[in-house]
Amino acid sequence: MQVRLLGQGGFGDVYLGTFFGRSVVSKKLRFDYERDKYIRVPSIWRQLNHPNIIPFLGLPSIDGLPHLMSPLMQNGAADDFVKDSPNVNRVRLLVQVAQGLEYMHARNPPIIHGDLKANNILISEDGSAYLSDFGLSRAHVDPTNSIDGSSAPAPITMGYHSNFRWGAPEVILDDMCRTPASDIFSFGRLSVQVGSTPPNFRKDYDILDTLGG
Repeated sequence: MQVRLLGQGGFGDVYLGTFFGRSVVSKKLRFDYERDKYIRVPSIWRQLNHPNIIPFLGLPSIDGLPHLMSPLMQNGAADDFVKDSPNVNRVRLLVQVAQGLEYMHARNPPIIHGDLKANNILISEDGSAYLSDFGLSRAHVDPTNSIDGSSAPAPITMGYHSNFRWGAPEVILDDMCRTPASDIFSFGRLSVQVGSTPPNFRKDYDILDTLGG
């Protein structure tokens, strides 16, 4: 597999390459404390098979390091796509996102996306929307359905995993616990951006002050 650097994010580097003649994208996580994602993310991602969820193609080793690999989505992220294509059917895109999210939540146990926002929705060459980036995804087990709550997965508690512009209030304030309901809140925020003129989001610290008050 041949790759070249496509971009750098907060926690990993993204590469563009070809794999058996197919254009693909691979992500290499940058920090050692994120290495558990190479076990957790594929175990969740490979379970998902839906027309609006980006397929998991594998975990190849490149220069001795594993990369999360998926198909290239030629039209990039949804936020840039709707800016560059003002006449696109935005309702259709949102319906496709909702269908992918509904599929995740309908599994047993439900799978929480955990980081739903416009730049985690990728658009294919034919203009279809795909959910991507499952770095914060978890299987959700309601602790009220077990005797002692021990079957519930640990909540995500690291503050740097929060996104105040998209996260539900209970996610920001309640020890970062994510549920299907918090995904739906984030979908509402995404709908505002994708479905209309991009909103003028308040600064993160203003949002925290409002919630704290």
